[in-house]
Amino acid sequence: MLQKTIIILLLILVSVPVISLANGGDQRVVENKYLINLSRSPFTPRVGVQTAMLPSFFDIEKNKLVAEDLLVKVRIYRFGGSGEEKRVLLFERDNILVRGGVLEGLSYTFAKPGLHEIFFDFAFVSNPQKVYEPPDFLLDIQKQETPEEKNVLILVGIASVLISGIIGWLIGRRTRII
Repeated sequence: MLQKTIIILLLILVSVPVISLANGGDQRVVENKYLINLSRSPFTPRVGVQTAMLPSFFDIEKNKLVAEDLLVKVRIYRFGGSGEEKRVLLFERDNILVRGGVLEGLSYTFAKPGLHEIFFDFAFVSNPQKVYEPPDFLLDIQKQETPEEKNVLILVGIASVLISGIIGWLIGRRTRII
């Protein structure tokens, strides 16, 4: 029983640095018909680091990706300041053709930390007058990582591997003796 507990703890210890670097995403429902999933990497965007975004458009009723071609408009705003500076448009691209329900190749590098909104308005190519305007995706952009933070992450990873190896070696040695 003790060996199983130690092995589980070692797996958790080794996987923590890897999990912290994972990507992920959010979802928004549009008119109870469509679901937009925004996957991004890194999951928590940082200033100066390119964030890859992969929005996908899902038909809830058909339970699959939207097969019909879409026209998508992407907008990114930053919150902050006062007056006109309260919400600043940073990026806009209109009439992006999306085939197969997935908008590929979208990335953005954020210049300032803080809250940012991302919008994905879309219409079907067969009916471009009907524009769907889903709720925004709200991202909290973090300050740029300092070299010290990166070094700590590397050291934690190395320490995890070393400690796991030593404990595994000790357990293996102990089981051979018994």
